[in-house]
Amino acid sequence: MQVQVGGNIYTLGEGQPLQIQAGQTLRVFYSFSYKAADTATVPIWASLYTRTLGVVNREEQAQTKTTITLDKSITWQTYEGSIDINVGTGVNAGLYGLIVELPGFEGAEAKVDDCIEVTAGFDWTQMIGLMVVVMMMGMIMPMMEEGLSTTHG
Repeated sequence: MQVQVGGNIYTLGEGQPLQIQAGQTLRVFYSFSYKAADTATVPIWASLYTRTLGVVNREEQAQTKTTITLDKSITWQTYEGSIDINVGTGVNAGLYGLIVELPGFEGAEAKVDDCIEVTAGFDWTQMIGLMVVVMMMGMIMPMMEEGLSTTHG
């Protein structure tokens, strides 16, 4: 499976995690073969996930659900496309798998375990908190200097 982050394309492999930050967008490239008696619109989902006791737990803040249209075909056709996953800033840092699936179609999925490592994104609330501390120290220091100069002088 291949993904694009920014202007770079990467091939994902299990146990070889690609580092991304919460807040970034992954463009996932996929292809599959199909036959269809009539033109059909089908759901397609792409998600980051973790596994707990063998169960795939999709990360809702890093999931895209949309539809694609498959043209009528009595012979096997290949459908190629891409789907973007916006990795929400609320996604916890950690190791995730990536799954692309057609819900309702047995076995119609591609997934790679432990291939995406989400790192913490930039958090404005932390930066604002740090700035408040620096500003308070800036206000306190002149007072402390005044206090020191009056007691010694």
